Amino acid sequence: MKKTLLFNIVLIPFIGVAQLQTIFQSKIDSIYEKNKDAVGIIVHVEAPKQNISWSYAKGVSDIKTNKVLNHQQPVLIASNTKPYVAVAILRLVEKGQVTIDQPIKNLLSKKTLKLLEKDGYDLNTITVKHLLSHTSGIQDYVDDAYFELVNQRPQYKWTKEQQIKRAMEIGAPQKVGEKFSYGDINYLLLAEIIEQKTRQPFYKVIRDLLKYKELGLTQTWFIDLEKYPSKTLPLAHQYADKYNWDSGIRMI
Repeated sequence: MKKTLLFNIVLIPFIGVAQLQTIFQSKIDSIYEKNKDAVGIIVHVEAPKQNISWSYAKGVSDIKTNKVLNHQQPVLIASNTKPYVAVAILRLVEKGQVTIDQPIKNLLSKKTLKLLEKDGYDLNTITVKHLLSHTSGIQDYVDDAYFELVNQRPQYKWTKEQQIKRAMEIGAPQKVGEKFSYGDINYLLLAEIIEQKTRQPFYKVIRDLLKYKELGLTQTWFIDLEKYPSKTLPLAHQYADKYNWDSGIRMI
């Protein structure tokens, strides 16, 4: 596979755009046929030097109706929201409102401080950088049991306080800065830092800090927190086999 892909990349300057798009489409069709559990695939190729800006979708948007997937349909990006939060924090760093090596003790709300300190966390040793790099040593609230709880009540909306409290209940502080341990809790706290510093909801601040309008992100939004953008196609259904989740009826 690696040799085939390299061969195609090398030949890009010598292949017409239309022919190249046909090759792309053929490969995606082939991948889909071998991976029907994927339900649908959306691909976008942006290569300005080759004058290519191409999108394609294969599969269905809904397994119940078999409605064909449209490449312009929005999809949930789940943990890919973390780069948005990270960039927003770095923009605050540029503005001089936060520093990377700043301890988080004076950056969080009193309620969150109380929850963390009660569980034994030394917030003078945990920095913004530790949160960004998942080396804070803070126990995450997400585990198999959490997914089971979510599965039992799929429409229930967990609050930030409930998630932090659960994290404190299921684990103890680990050494700071010594081990990478991926956790949503780190970015939940970063989002709170954004709110504490700006006194605005994090999702509104991110929209401004990342300059959505200038970047043309007209159909990018935090689902359940912001209004569905106008002139936007229905959300594509996304499924989880283990829990039978459908993003069309449950927003996560």
